[in-house]
Amino acid sequence: MPDFSPDLAKNVVQAFLTSQFDKKTEKEQRQLAKAIEDNDLDKISELKEKLSKFEDRYSLEVWMDNAANRMTKQIGFGTHISKGIHSSSKGDNINFDPNTALPKAVVGHQSIKNHQLDASGNAAALPLYSFFEFEVQDGKKVKDYIIENDNSFELSLSSDPDLSKQYFKAFRQALVGKNKQPITSEYNKQTLWPHANKQYTCIIPLYPSSLTNIVFQKIQHIKYSDETSSKRKNRFSNKEDVIQAAYPTISDIAVVKLGGSNPQGVSRHMSTQGGINYLLPSLPPTLTRYNTHFKPSRFATSIFSNALEKRISPTLLKIFSAIKTKPNNVKVRDLRKQAMDEVLTQIFDYAHYMQNELPAGWSKDQVNLNDSEKFWLDPRRAELEGEESWKEKREAEDWHKDIIHSYARWINSLLQKKFKDIKDGFSDTEHTQWERDMQAMIDLYERAGKGVFL
Repeated sequence: MPDFSPDLAKNVVQAFLTSQFDKKTEKEQRQLAKAIEDNDLDKISELKEKLSKFEDRYSLEVWMDNAANRMTKQIGFGTHISKGIHSSSKGDNINFDPNTALPKAVVGHQSIKNHQLDASGNAAALPLYSFFEFEVQDGKKVKDYIIENDNSFELSLSSDPDLSKQYFKAFRQALVGKNKQPITSEYNKQTLWPHANKQYTCIIPLYPSSLTNIVFQKIQHIKYSDETSSKRKNRFSNKEDVIQAAYPTISDIAVVKLGGSNPQGVSRHMSTQGGINYLLPSLPPTLTRYNTHFKPSRFATSIFSNALEKRISPTLLKIFSAIKTKPNNVKVRDLRKQAMDEVLTQIFDYAHYMQNELPAGWSKDQVNLNDSEKFWLDPRRAELEGEESWKEKREAEDWHKDIIHSYARWINSLLQKKFKDIKDGFSDTEHTQWERDMQAMIDLYERAGKGVFL
């Protein structure tokens, strides 16, 4: 984009000052118009005198002198702010402009092409932020020309060329000045990064306000844009002329609020965000198909319970679906067998967890759990001192058959509950088939060297 002419730059600056004047005197200007309409001479004189003071305040020479010599010292700009760590911090902000790229699949500050500078400090100096953010053309703002050292804007800030250059230098220093001796605060955190020879670098983390602001804007658009809101509303409409369409959503979002009831005390971005900062899920990957950490409740009589039913409900749905399907051909029966095998795999994984991960003797606290399942799920209890009789009983009894029988009875009861109209169809024949299925899986595990009954 070519440089602006000094005259055009001056028009932009004057347009900003006019907008600030109109914003501050909106009430008085309405009152003046009403007073003129009513021919109230005293009120007209009073309001004109009041507006004259505002005109002086927002004149080019007065406002720029105040902005360059006072506001720049009372407000700090940066992509990373100190008050985001603690709202009472008086540490310096940093405008971080890295020249290195992040590795692939890593998202951070460098991932943003156009950083939105944040500002924190005295609220009375925030008009300087508004000046820097004033749009010139095609999305380009005053701050962009100042950062780029545009000659036209260098001469647009005062009728005195020397003063204009002085103001421009002060503004540019506030936006991009590299602080050779940045100041931290006792409220900031510290991280000591070790080097060789027992040396350390003290790192002061700052809040990545520019990055979190972009994340906030994107999530707000996804969740609350007019298009999304309309599609969400149409989802529940029964009108024939309403078109229903898919819309995006984001789940498992947490919110951190900065600044309490006064987010402006943290920064300009926090003020516009209402202090809200979104946190996306940051969780370790699930390495298995399901969580194998399962044990019956303390008062359960069996592992084959409502709790187990809820835990493996997605797999049970596959069984139910296969049973519903007609005709009952070979393909359908294979799907049902596959789902049954998946149920058994999950149950055996839960058993493996209880056998090997829970402390030996955990079943002693299970006041109602039947002995057969205690023998199955807590085999290392036999190794404990004082459990000799329990060990002998475990070795003497043929409890394995009880487990198989309990599983088959449980499956049959689930099917009878699900298909009440044909519940009589799940009888001894089906019960025997579920026992055979479980025995077949037990044999398969044993051939693979993974005994189900230890």
